[in-house]
Amino acid sequence: MFVNLFQDPVNAAQGVAESVPQNPHAPAQTIDAWGQLPKLASTFGDVDGLFYFTYAVCIFFFVLIFAALLYSVIKWHRKTYDQPAASNVTHNTPLEVVWTVIPLIIVMVMFAWGFKGSLDMTNVPHGARQYKATAKQWNWTFSYPNDPVQSYGELWLEVGKPASFLLESTDVLHAFYMPSMRVKRDVVPGRYQKVWFQPIEKGEYHLFCAEYCGDDHSKMYAKVHVVDAVEYAKRPWDQWDDNNPAKGGESRYKALCSSCHSLDGTPLTGPSWKGLFVKDASGAIVGGQRDVFVGGVKETITVDDAYIIESIKNPEAKKAAGHEKNAMTAFPNLPDREIHGIIEFMKTLAGK
Repeated sequence: MFVNLFQDPVNAAQGVAESVPQNPHAPAQTIDAWGQLPKLASTFGDVDGLFYFTYAVCIFFFVLIFAALLYSVIKWHRKTYDQPAASNVTHNTPLEVVWTVIPLIIVMVMFAWGFKGSLDMTNVPHGARQYKATAKQWNWTFSYPNDPVQSYGELWLEVGKPASFLLESTDVLHAFYMPSMRVKRDVVPGRYQKVWFQPIEKGEYHLFCAEYCGDDHSKMYAKVHVVDAVEYAKRPWDQWDDNNPAKGGESRYKALCSSCHSLDGTPLTGPSWKGLFVKDASGAIVGGQRDVFVGGVKETITVDDAYIIESIKNPEAKKAAGHEKNAMTAFPNLPDREIHGIIEFMKTLAGK
């Protein structure tokens, strides 16, 4: 973040919206009876079908092969050291054809099933709501249909409504992975990807990056809220307490900045926020001193609001000493009220 500062698929999606079962009390991440998957929360049931088909095939052939080996060991093991071989047969063509053709057929079934499911996830049904998910090291930004307000690290969806996502990466390879919705799609830099799903149960779910994307890949997480139509109409992604901007700033720190900037002086990819603002002898909060590079020349500046704003929108302007070789993602479209909230949160750290 701040380097210088701090399948039942397509046919199931249409006509389901009014009749999908809803259980608001169901825990979002409940695993199934086999302990294998989180609770299915979308219409992509074919993913589970393929999973368990593959699971069953693996178990069947493991038992079959192990039983054949065990039988052979017991039946044909050498009784004495000089016992001659029981047979001089070196191969059996019909048997070799059987154990080649049958697995080939099974693998082709798996391929066709999986390929169909993959296509279904990109074949967006008519009337799906269009969202955008932007991935960058190491956070998610979400844009909503016909709404200029974005959300960071949290996403809100309406239950029973197909949701289509245009996926974009601003830096390296990422992946849009929601286990409960049974969707995964690589987010490739320089190319738009798309994926869709229809949530069928209210609750809170997990969105992960499933492609290694750098030091803090494991922290690239977003929470997904599936809510009813009444709650969705309130635009919960645009709730901001102007009376307590520091609280909102703290939430933005956790969503956008915490992977690169510590609050306690611990060095991460970017410099710590500790000491950005300090208390003077009178107890007033003032800007701390910071060494930065401006045009390749090292300078000592006093931190102020203007420096913070510039660093968020144009992080290359003044890079913190010791981190001048690190790159930071710019946030030129971050709303002014949210930048103000971040600054207010930074000021709460003074004296800690």
